Order: sequence, then structure tokens, then C-alpha cells
Amino acid sequence: MTYLVLKDLLLQKRMLILGFVYAFFFHFTFQGMGDKKIVSIVAMIGYLFVMMGAGWEEKNSSDKLWNSLPVPKWKIVGAKYLSPLVYGAIAIPMCWIANLVFYLVSPEYSTSITVPYVIIGILVVMFLSSLFLPVFFALGYTKARYMHFALFFGVFFLANMIPRLFPEKPAWVDALFAKLPALSSGLGIGIFFAACVAVIVAISFVASLYLYRRREF
Repeated sequence: MTYLVLKDLLLQKRMLILGFVYAFFFHFTFQGMGDKKIVSIVAMIGYLFVMMGAGWEEKNSSDKLWNSLPVPKWKIVGAKYLSPLVYGAIAIPMCWIANLVFYLVSPEYSTSITVPYVIIGILVVMFLSSLFLPVFFALGYTKARYMHFALFFGVFFLANMIPRLFPEKPAWVDALFAKLPALSSGLGIGIFFAACVAVIVAISFVASLYLYRRREF
């Protein structure tokens, strides 16, 4: 399975350069989000890697090649679900370098890169990938790319609109978590969010494996 993840990275090594371009672009575009913009930047870059990997795989007919080899389908599907973690990790140094350049050139465009926001960004990548991958394994990239564009631009516009729609945290958020003592702390909320994403990823993996086994090549 490790080799399958490495294969995805090698297929899109040119994306590394494009990833840096997006890191600079998103740093400039998401100014209204403050320090929270690192979540959107990691999520957007990681998700772009997921999409590009799927596109390159179909372009090179890798799916047909792997299905002609004695490789269990659960490993092929599992590698796709491990890849977003790797892509999120790759996005972190890209964000750090872009942030450093902005700090040296124009400090007002720089931001704080904190571990909690980075982890949330990676979780968002996993969540978005879990929505896309079942469609990809069922229909292939060509048909699934329409969902890709909807998710990508949806996240892009939502990231810009949330600070304007909710300049301050809504009162109902504090009221909700006040009723859930175990989740009232920042750590509790983070664990709850991570657990929800883990459940979604698990369900998505089972669905992808089922759909992939039924797909005809």
C-alpha cells in the first residue's frame, strides 16, 4: 500500500511547483480569515493533490494496469484514503514558506501557523476526499470531476464568505457546547470533530470498495 501512495506522488511531482503557486495565491486571497486561513490553505492544496492524482491516474490508465495485477482492491482503495494525509503533510511546508516570504516582504499578509489549525486543515482534506472518492471509484475521474469542481469552488467561496457572514461566533455555539461538558474545551471539540471525520472516512471507504468491485473496466 505504501508503494501505491508513492506511485500517486510520482505521477504528480510537477504538482509540487503548482502547489507553491497556490500557497502564495491562497495566502493573499484568504486575508479576511485571519489566522484561520491556514485551515483553508492546507485543505485546498491537499484536495488539489487528490484531484490531480485521480486525473493523472486515469490519463495513464493506471486503474486498468493495477486491475490486471494480483493486487487486492482494498489496497488500491486504501491507498487513495491514505494519500490525503500525505498531501496535507506536503501542504504544510508550502504554507510555511509562502508565509515566511509574505512576512519578509509584506508582514500584514503573514499569519500564525499553529498545530491545531494545521490538523483541522488535514481533517478537512480527509472529509472532502471522502465525499469525492466513492464517486471516483464508481464512475472514474472524467465523470467525477464535475463533483470536484463543485466541492473545490464551494470550499473556496465558503472560506471567503464565513468571516463576512459570521464576524463573531454565534451565541448558539456556546449554548450548544455548554450542554455538552465533555466537549466544552477546545480539545474536546477537536476530538469530537476528528471522530466525526473518522466515521465519515470509514463509511466512505466501505462505499468506495463496494463500488470499485462492481465497476467494469
